[in-house]
Amino acid sequence: MKRFIRTIWRWFVSWNVGLFSALISLLAFRLPFPVSFLIGASIGVMYSIYMKKKEKKHVSHRSKDERLKDAKKKVRKIGQNLWRIRSISMFSKLSRLYSICQKMVEIVEKQPDRLAVAQPFFNTTLDSIVTIVDKYIYLMKQPVKNDDIRQAISEAEQALDLALTKAENQLLDMLEEDLFDLQTEVKLVKHTIATEESLSLPTKHTVTMMEEKKHEQER
Repeated sequence: MKRFIRTIWRWFVSWNVGLFSALISLLAFRLPFPVSFLIGASIGVMYSIYMKKKEKKHVSHRSKDERLKDAKKKVRKIGQNLWRIRSISMFSKLSRLYSICQKMVEIVEKQPDRLAVAQPFFNTTLDSIVTIVDKYIYLMKQPVKNDDIRQAISEAEQALDLALTKAENQLLDMLEEDLFDLQTEVKLVKHTIATEESLSLPTKHTVTMMEEKKHEQER
């Protein structure tokens, strides 16, 4: 329904822009009616295309904001569950996982284009992590445990190990562009310094030769 209303509004605005342009061409510039009509129609169509592109861009930004907001909510839930973990080793593991996921969110907040790289992790792995942690804490708090519960707890711990490895690799993928930029800048600086040094060597050598000749003449 909203899309239909936006389409009607776009047509209404572009029609009025085209009509106004046609009247300006006809009355102000005294162009023939067919020419004025073509000018108005062309401007109206172009303005409609402009509005459509702008609308798509706005929808895309809003969609990215919603997906990032959802990811932040999941990461926040992982952080809240940290203090419900009784095992020191699991607390350490989940704490590192939380820190890595939080760093991913910070990167996307500063550079929204990186969302495309992180989105598969946010959509699948992050959801699984939240679910596993909830179930793990729930089972750990039960006063009675049988072999099936202990096995489920052990499998949850192994799954979180895999999730931690996945998160580390995902963060490295997100930092790959920054690493490439840094390496490029370092190579550029080294090349610039090496070039400047090679250019300055002949000058120093010339100055030294001139000083030697001056000393010989004085003798």
